[in-house]
Amino acid sequence: MKRVLITGANGFLGFHLINAALAQKFEVFAGLRKNSKAEHLSQFFLKMVFISSLAAVGPLKANEGIITEKTFPSPLTSYGKSKLLAERKLAELDIESVILRPTAIYGPREKEIFVIIKTLLKGIDANIGSKPQKLSFVYASDVADAAINALLSNAKAVFNISDGNSYSKYDFADALKHIVNKKALRMHLPQSAVHSLAHSLEKFNGWLNKPTMLSREKLKELVAENWICDISKAKQELNFIPKFNLETGLQETIEWYRQNNWI
Repeated sequence: MKRVLITGANGFLGFHLINAALAQKFEVFAGLRKNSKAEHLSQFFLKMVFISSLAAVGPLKANEGIITEKTFPSPLTSYGKSKLLAERKLAELDIESVILRPTAIYGPREKEIFVIIKTLLKGIDANIGSKPQKLSFVYASDVADAAINALLSNAKAVFNISDGNSYSKYDFADALKHIVNKKALRMHLPQSAVHSLAHSLEKFNGWLNKPTMLSREKLKELVAENWICDISKAKQELNFIPKFNLETGLQETIEWYRQNNWI
């Protein structure tokens, strides 16, 4: 039987990776930190597949086209820089490896984009500034499928992962409002005001020794102009065919949130 070790198995993406691995008849071993919550795992080496992030490359200016695997990395945040460093350290090791760089991941169990969803469901469509943006998204189970495809492939390369579409600043909110058949007041918050709020949240959560979802670094990524990436390489070499676009992925996500009493 094929075996796979999934680290961070109790996390958001780990849940989807386990499901994808089980669907391909892998015997799954879950790597967990001590004291991790893992009750849901009771339901359920080849080469290494490292889940990096498009943040390791960083965004482009609006008029600079599209992010490819050859785009020179210029990460905006410590998170992106740490992912890029991990990629480079992995390249130094003498093991078969594949690096996946997914864009913004959403889906069941995700918590950061879920905050935006909850705000929209309360009738508030808040946007940071009014400058146009080119955004990309990918549904969690599609990322998991790409990882399993990579595990079974002979590839040893870096691959961008998204649903293959380009979205505007407002497409996420518009898709959600269509799904739940609800209106929301669209407002544009000054970037300077959000920056001040992020600074205050950093200080407050720092006193409580808690992480903050909105930081001044994260804000740089949220207002970036162009996160569109080319996935043709993943399509050709990993046989990666995204099953979900933003509307169909959000439809499944909202259904899961409802069934599990998140909303």
